[in-house]
Amino acid sequence: MMFRGLSVWAVVLVLIDSRQASGHVMSESVSAVLHQTNITRLTAKAIHAAGYHLHRIEHLSIMDAPKLEHIAVEDLTKMPNLKSLFITQAPRLHRVAPLPSLPELRTFIITTSGLLEVPNLSHVHDNKKDSNSLAYLQAIDLEGNHIKRLSPHALRVRADQVSLNYNLIEEVPAFAFKNAQISKLSFRGNTKLKHIDDNAFAANLLLRQLDLSNTAITSLPTEGLQNLETLRIEKTPSLKYIPSIYEFQRLQKAYLTHHFHCCAFRFPERHNPTRHKLYETQIAIMQAKCQQRSEEERQRRSLEPIKVYTVPQNTNDSLEDDVSTATTSDEYDGNIMDEYFSDSGSWEDDEDQGQFHEPVNNTLRIGSISAECGNFSISPRKVECTPAPDALNPCEDVMGWSWLRASVWFVIAAAVVGNVAVLLVLLTNHTELTVPRFLMCHLAFSDLCTGIYLFMLAVVDLRSYGEFFNYAYDWQYGVGCKIAGFLSVFSGQLSVITLTIVTLERWFAITYAIYLERRISLSAASKIMIGGWLYSFLMAGLPLAGVSDYSSTSICLPVESKDVGDAVYQGSIFLASALAWVTIVGCYVQIYRSLGGGESYGRRGAAAAAERRIANKMALLIGTDLLCWAPVAFFGVTALAGAPLVDVSHGKVLLVFFYPLNACANPFLYAILTKQYRRDLMTLIARTGHCNWLVEKYKLATTPPPTAHTNPSAPAQLMPLVDSVTYQRSQSGQSQSKDTSEVPL
Repeated sequence: MMFRGLSVWAVVLVLIDSRQASGHVMSESVSAVLHQTNITRLTAKAIHAAGYHLHRIEHLSIMDAPKLEHIAVEDLTKMPNLKSLFITQAPRLHRVAPLPSLPELRTFIITTSGLLEVPNLSHVHDNKKDSNSLAYLQAIDLEGNHIKRLSPHALRVRADQVSLNYNLIEEVPAFAFKNAQISKLSFRGNTKLKHIDDNAFAANLLLRQLDLSNTAITSLPTEGLQNLETLRIEKTPSLKYIPSIYEFQRLQKAYLTHHFHCCAFRFPERHNPTRHKLYETQIAIMQAKCQQRSEEERQRRSLEPIKVYTVPQNTNDSLEDDVSTATTSDEYDGNIMDEYFSDSGSWEDDEDQGQFHEPVNNTLRIGSISAECGNFSISPRKVECTPAPDALNPCEDVMGWSWLRASVWFVIAAAVVGNVAVLLVLLTNHTELTVPRFLMCHLAFSDLCTGIYLFMLAVVDLRSYGEFFNYAYDWQYGVGCKIAGFLSVFSGQLSVITLTIVTLERWFAITYAIYLERRISLSAASKIMIGGWLYSFLMAGLPLAGVSDYSSTSICLPVESKDVGDAVYQGSIFLASALAWVTIVGCYVQIYRSLGGGESYGRRGAAAAAERRIANKMALLIGTDLLCWAPVAFFGVTALAGAPLVDVSHGKVLLVFFYPLNACANPFLYAILTKQYRRDLMTLIARTGHCNWLVEKYKLATTPPPTAHTNPSAPAQLMPLVDSVTYQRSQSGQSQSKDTSEVPL
């Protein structure tokens, strides 16, 4: 905390000086301490009753005063040597009247009390005896009170540090610090502070450090902050936009909340192109002016007569003349600066009072004069900014590379068009709903959600091309990113569950083709999928409830792990994908073995070709699942273990080419390329009455040649993808071939 050390300093100072007053020993100065007192009014009489001589008190401390309600400020003038006033834990002290002239006062501290407004301190140093030495307050600390508003003129003071931390301030009005000279100002912990007027800090050109951490501000004014050196706005996620670096002429360090605000400081030409253009224009004008001045100086020197210098006999005299000349030049420059900034006054005080901070304006003067011609930097200043862009939040667009930006649209087209085609055919078909159709609908819907997620990222990437950090707040902390992240996690988990159930159902249907009691019924499949939907909703909803976060990256995935809950959440997602893949591999191995795969007892011809086709299809299905889940899971586990092997920039390649692989391949592998889907599609086309030529062509292609056992006038029944092998192994199970035909490999 920026100024918390002030209170500690005051207490330590009080304890040291109180030793002199503990035995009522008369000395030059004392520290008056009233600890756990029951006084209701702080008056000169109460202090005198405690055994202190008013004219000797330098430090007055009131600690733990539960009944204190009023301070007789006029009695403070009876303590001419008072340098510090420290009050803490006075919950009934709601207001303090305007303080009178207290020429020696240096610290004013009221913490953890009941103040409702800032006391008026503008007249504390009105009657300073030494007019050549401007007095100032070292610290004004009003931390931990109940201050809701800033009174007009209350803080028009000369102070090194002003702390209003952890109050209830809701607004900083215009010109709240007009004619004040404050070096360090802190509003940390005012969680209700939402609005700061554009002119709130105007006319306070000495402000060097500003702390607005733990507030609810949405914007930061720039008027009066030209000479700011240190800016703190940590733990303030509501801050939407950061001003251009060109608005802060002296900013050196910035402690912010969002990574993309530091990107704005790093790339000012993209953050505010208009302001950057003005900066370049100013630089060009300065360069032209300095070049012209340089030419005039060379011409002037060329016209000067050549002077002959004689070496003086006394070397010391020469050195003294050189020093004298240099001193005269320095004095001339100093006179110019003093004249230009004559309204700033002198910042030096007497030795007893110490020295006020060095004005920032002095630095500005020296810099502007010495760097006016040719000694300035053409490139923008570098600001030490945190949190710096890292692997999870780089200063780049959503898609990063141009080729990735173009490729994602092909992936989106394949995922959206393929899954919409599957849903359209399956949902409009009026045939009896079977388990494979039911599961294919769920699989197509989950994969369609993945395509919509990628479409949302691609649209945001197009809108924010080249300057994403200007749109980062609206996207990452808006509803859009939450919806995109929810769709991503939901579709991924639902797809994993559905693929696993599809594989198990296929394993039951093929391995136990002749056992009707070993099939997954539609009722059982419905119950399983209800559980899958609930699980997917839960996993996708946890980041919205605070477990991990969709707003941690521009791609809206919960990849940042801050605590144990986040690690458990991410680990459970990776574990679910791993178990699903192992289950799918095991089921396909059993299916292949049940169909006679791997046996070598003279199988030839059509049966061997069917086995090869089945093996190839199984390898394709398993391979797509592996390519989809394995890279994401591997790099996710390494990141979870604290040793990430890939950053977000390269992880986007996984996002575009591996993560949506199932969403693109599943509609083709499980539906569009199967005989059952083609039959359903032709049935739908025939029902519409259009493209009859296509329907007739399909019938001719699927009608087998007439035999003695078939009716030449009617098309033969379609066999499943595993027709040759299944038919040889289960001729007696022809009554179940219709079910088997709807679970293609």
